[in-house]
Amino acid sequence: MLWIIAIPLLVVALARALPFDNVVPLPHLVAFTPWATLLTLPLLIVALFSRRWVLTLLLATSMAGYVYWMAPFFVPPDTSTAADPADPGTLRVMTINALYGRADAETVVGLVESQHVEVLAVQELTPDFEQALTDAGLDDLLAHSFTVPADDGPGGSGLWASTPLTDEDQLRGTSFAMPSALVSAGSTEVRVTVVHPHPPMPTEITTWRTELVELTKHAHGDDTPQILAGDFNATHDHAGFRDLLGSRFADATREWGAGPAVTWPEGRQVPALFALDHVVVEKDMPVSDVVSMQVPGTDHRALMATVVVE
Repeated sequence: MLWIIAIPLLVVALARALPFDNVVPLPHLVAFTPWATLLTLPLLIVALFSRRWVLTLLLATSMAGYVYWMAPFFVPPDTSTAADPADPGTLRVMTINALYGRADAETVVGLVESQHVEVLAVQELTPDFEQALTDAGLDDLLAHSFTVPADDGPGGSGLWASTPLTDEDQLRGTSFAMPSALVSAGSTEVRVTVVHPHPPMPTEITTWRTELVELTKHAHGDDTPQILAGDFNATHDHAGFRDLLGSRFADATREWGAGPAVTWPEGRQVPALFALDHVVVEKDMPVSDVVSMQVPGTDHRALMATVVVE
């Protein structure tokens, strides 16, 4: 019985240790890393006291890996003082996947107002949802936008900001729109990109991996300071996501040190399990007050972070 319970946990640890994740079922296995960590510890204790030495050794090795991978999420930054969103050198960033435009627009706009959001990234944007955001008063809070809505399916995305957007651009050749633009933060201009690669469906792993690779090349090929926000369809445990971060970028949730911010699947019979939504920043940009919040109508939680650009 111990082996039957342990084998899935050992398999997840092995999948996480591999330097690639573009083979089924690796992308789906590694997403369970945080939960496998919680289950491995009590099983290790049982195996140890049951004197199952081989199993104890395997579980101890896996547990060491899990701790190494997960511990940084719980290490607070050098300063735990929240940055002031009113400071001109900071940006309060929010991202939300609107689920085919079904998210409650009034809740989204309410969060923008209550959280003092200065930059909003929306995925799965439809023309109707864009109009609903306008009707709810978003343009009064964030007057500048660059949107690429889609009538059908999850392909639309949009970017809103409290200051003018310049040098608008899009990542070409992807399944879903990924618009970007320059946003001013004090005297610094930062490129903000709305991220939404194709999900790693079992028959679409190559598409998912290819789009993450293209996003990585695009981001690292631009020397402009950057913030990437959206539904990455990947957790920090996916090799493709870590390749995107490289030595230049950091995951705001991990930098804040309050644990993984699980964002999907929200509003179902099971609680949110996976941290698919991220705010990615330059490593020299401190972050604070990273939180996720519920939005009715969508299966993703909204994620917010304050980013100190300068």
